[in-house]
Amino acid sequence: MQRYFTQAALLAGALGAGQATAQHEGDILLLVEQGQITTNSFVGGVATPECSFLAALGAGDQTNDPGFDSPAGTFPTGSSLGFTLTHALRVWQDGSFDTIPAERVELSWGPLGPVSTPATDTPVDGFTLGVSSGGEFHYHYKIALKGPNAPGVYLLTMTMWSTSGSVAESGPVYLLLNNDMDQATVETAAQWWHDHGAWCSASSCIADFNGDGTVNTQDFLAYLNAWSAQDPRADVNGDGVVNTQDFLAFLNLWTAGC
Repeated sequence: MQRYFTQAALLAGALGAGQATAQHEGDILLLVEQGQITTNSFVGGVATPECSFLAALGAGDQTNDPGFDSPAGTFPTGSSLGFTLTHALRVWQDGSFDTIPAERVELSWGPLGPVSTPATDTPVDGFTLGVSSGGEFHYHYKIALKGPNAPGVYLLTMTMWSTSGSVAESGPVYLLLNNDMDQATVETAAQWWHDHGAWCSASSCIADFNGDGTVNTQDFLAYLNAWSAQDPRADVNGDGVVNTQDFLAFLNLWTAGC
């Protein structure tokens, strides 16, 4: 399960203040690859392509985690990033995420918002937040459940987009939000989503660099070529630079396999 989901830690405290200078473990790491925003988990200093994330709602049926983070230089200076809530909220019920509940999820940041999930699968655009002077984006939206607020595992679907014409919108980002459900139910829902849900097109296993489903010498050679060419895909640790640290990180992942 861990290779498909990032468990966002529930952190106490107020809303995140905005920009930061380093990527935070557990946040959704935003990169730009081949001109498109991609979403990644960031664990152990390694960025892994990912589009589905687990989060736990806390006091008040809300959370500020996971945040959205990126390395410096990821986005054009002066640009902003926004989000779109692309589908109605779903809840785990009768063995699937087919049910649209009475609840809604609202996203806000400071005085901006709230923006609520739609009642039907009609996309709703959210507000934008600016990148830093160094081209970094790091914000933690407040994610709040509204309505009857019944215990459950809720599925939120969104995309991230840039005001820069040179950066294309991300693919779907899925947040599975646990509101007071037991761990066994959460794991069952997550496993079902893994087996039946929509997933990122990118491989969740970095070591399988050529994406053929097998980790072998061909992956090492493919990575070596990308690393030598300074291909952005070779930036394994997601720090915006392709260097020896990325090579060593990939070597460790390749040795461990998938």
